[in-house]
Amino acid sequence: MVKYSKYLFTLVALLFVLKAGAQSFNAVQRDMEITRVTLENFLKKWDGDPLLNKITNTEAEYKKGQGVIFKVDAPNADILMNTQGGVFRSGDQGMMDTFYTPEIILLQQQRLLDAIIKFVTDFYSYIPNLEGNEDFSVIFEVKDSEVKKNGKVIPPSPKANERAYLITAKWQMKDLEDLKTGKLDAGLFAKKITVEKD
Repeated sequence: MVKYSKYLFTLVALLFVLKAGAQSFNAVQRDMEITRVTLENFLKKWDGDPLLNKITNTEAEYKKGQGVIFKVDAPNADILMNTQGGVFRSGDQGMMDTFYTPEIILLQQQRLLDAIIKFVTDFYSYIPNLEGNEDFSVIFEVKDSEVKKNGKVIPPSPKANERAYLITAKWQMKDLEDLKTGKLDAGLFAKKITVEKD
């Protein structure tokens, strides 16, 4: 329990707010909002292998018959390097182009998937109870952050599109139910993931 205490205060405050507005929230919306806030905090404070992303925002949506979808804005991490002349500033596009090779992007994707698998196996009790044929999905949107200089947006590098993508982790609610009831352990549950890349 101590391990997750950093989430406890946020959760208690959120439950208080949700209870105050309970008339306008149903159980799915309530659990979806709890999951959304917990997921965002979990990713921002992730203590596994460092994510090569900044986590800036999460949104949640429920579609009956399809399931719940969490969208996570996860811009590429800026590359900073100490040099004799100081520190490279955010927005050094040449450095971004050099660093984000196909191998780094694959590593980035694997770390995002590792983080979401850990989140679901640790916090599955927060996830809304849905129909067995519905899905629980997390979509990471990865792209370079917008960079401004002197109040003006710097045009992105021509190579920025090569490191911009969506990656979706998805489970069927039946698999989540099996995890909750102990029919699946965390290892077997992790293998039930469906990964889609766009």
